[in-house]
Amino acid sequence: MNKNRQIIGSKSAQTCFYLPTPPILPEAWSHTAPEAVQHLIEANGNHWRKILTIMAKLSVTDKNWKFYRDNLLLKQDECISINSNELNPNAGLHIICGQQSAQNLQLSRSQFQPINTSTTLVSKHAEQSIYLCPYLDYRQFPNLQIDLLRAVLYLPSLG
Repeated sequence: MNKNRQIIGSKSAQTCFYLPTPPILPEAWSHTAPEAVQHLIEANGNHWRKILTIMAKLSVTDKNWKFYRDNLLLKQDECISINSNELNPNAGLHIICGQQSAQNLQLSRSQFQPINTSTTLVSKHAEQSIYLCPYLDYRQFPNLQIDLLRAVLYLPSLG
């Protein structure tokens, strides 16, 4: 196991997002604290607010992603795996964010098929519930692509 691997959130979460670099975590920070997301954003700024917002948009089953984001790691069923070289065995859904995360997991683009013929930004693994998407930043992963992945996640016949 990679000694730099870090899980943020519940290790038994159903959905795992894979990112290459960790946020700064405030001293004594816990994902179970009521203000965990707010403290994470305060310590890391707008970059991590955007990451958590995109995670919430991909995870929420309704349109209230702001509320969901603010409680994302507290009671929800998502976690973030940082710099991982293996998939979280407890998760049923894996969202690989960016090429660096895919390389860490030894996944190649050839193992994935685009989920829509009009774009190659978002792809699904041929055999497992693993999705490859751009890094969670709006310049790389705009709302149109987020909505496309959301549709596939919540309408499994499309994925």
